[in-house]
Amino acid sequence: AVADLQKAIVQQTANGGKAPEELYKRAISMAYKAKLPSTPEISRQWVAAYPTATNWRDAIGIYRNMSNVDDQGTLDLFRLARAAKALNGEADYDRYAYAALMKGYPGEAKAVIDEGIAAGAVDAKKSPFKEMIQAANQKASGEAATLDSAASKALAGGTAKSALTTGDLLYGYGRYDKAAELYRAALKRPGADASLINLHLGMALARSGDKAGATAALNAVTGSRAEIAKYWLAYLGNPA
Repeated sequence: AVADLQKAIVQQTANGGKAPEELYKRAISMAYKAKLPSTPEISRQWVAAYPTATNWRDAIGIYRNMSNVDDQGTLDLFRLARAAKALNGEADYDRYAYAALMKGYPGEAKAVIDEGIAAGAVDAKKSPFKEMIQAANQKASGEAATLDSAASKALAGGTAKSALTTGDLLYGYGRYDKAAELYRAALKRPGADASLINLHLGMALARSGDKAGATAALNAVTGSRAEIAKYWLAYLGNPA
């Protein structure tokens, strides 16, 4: 049944046409319930055709729920949801901020919580946000002022991991161009996790507006992170 729906979608999208959203929703619902491996691809086709914030939130949630995503993958998917303006409700901001804090990016956690407060989705006086704000403020104190120095040091030498970590810190502060510079440096060093670094490079370039560069980096992602890269590629076609 899912295969038939997919054929119908292909037929209706031929020659520049557009399939009704209901076809995508029916295909995703059936594929998701049956845990079919085609589910992520259908969900990406759906948000590519109908890139609303709600659809992005649901598509990312579907993938997270049916996949064995590690902590880093979870954070990268929340970063995508933020880019697509798909964070909604205190649960999303809670999980994102917590994931950023646990990975050592308090500046990013603080920025996410501040956005949640501005959107009216987060009550700063309520747990767990009250505690997370305190932790993020404490850990991020003075961090922004050290970023340029840390970046210069990481570019001058060191391991692939140190360049990647510094790039991730810069990403969390919205300094995407500089983060991309660190990721490129990390790729050239021994022991580099090319799949992870290319994913983060593609994410940074996507946020900085370099569509061609982002596409090349994301297409270079292989292994377990390739599916996340494909979601970012879908976002590139319809950036928020």
